[in-house]
Amino acid sequence: MVGGLLAGCSRAGEKPGGSASGGVSASPSGSGAVSASLESSSSLVAGGRLAVAGDYQWFRGVRDLDKGFCFVWVSKAWPALVIERMGAKELERILWQQMVGAGDGERVSGGPLYFGVTRLDADWSLVVEDNGRLGEADELLKALSVGSTVVCLYRALDGRQRFLVLEDEITQLEFDPRAKVAPTGVRAGELAPVIKAVGGSGVEAGFALAERLTGVPVELSVLEESTYRFSRGPTGQ
Repeated sequence: MVGGLLAGCSRAGEKPGGSASGGVSASPSGSGAVSASLESSSSLVAGGRLAVAGDYQWFRGVRDLDKGFCFVWVSKAWPALVIERMGAKELERILWQQMVGAGDGERVSGGPLYFGVTRLDADWSLVVEDNGRLGEADELLKALSVGSTVVCLYRALDGRQRFLVLEDEITQLEFDPRAKVAPTGVRAGELAPVIKAVGGSGVEAGFALAERLTGVPVELSVLEESTYRFSRGPTGQ
């Protein structure tokens, strides 16, 4: 996978007041350089930490996302490029509670998608959607993965979950973290030991697996301290 898999655990999101990441419209140096395959499971280590599902129990207390959510990690693409690839338009800069506090998400079925984009570190951006359909919008997710790696963790309003890894539009891994169904994708067998190692099931396991794949931990403080480019995108249908 991209070099970001072996990156250190930077925890800096975009900050209010115009951080350096706020005005960048291009991707970081070296974007588009994607390897032919994922790193071996033994290399998926974030700064010496091997994340497990228990590390993400804090997410159970995030009641604002009870109705569903989508988190999408995108490598080698800063927020402006993420928005461009999705054919979206930035509406405003907002904070975490402004984005998820209402708890209503996208009210119009089949309408535009609304989401926030922030920068996690030099290699990874994060897209966050409250109660929407981005996790099922395969064409948008594939567009995001061109020249990049995309890791998607999705839970629908009805409880369905999806963990998806794309690289240059190719599905590397896909499964439901809740279900006892064998994962699919070209690297499913290779990553099976990593999936087993994170333990647990459901959302917490999904976050731990995402951390192992990206090398970037996500904590509530990171989400709350970041500034998001709130954007409107196409329906994804």
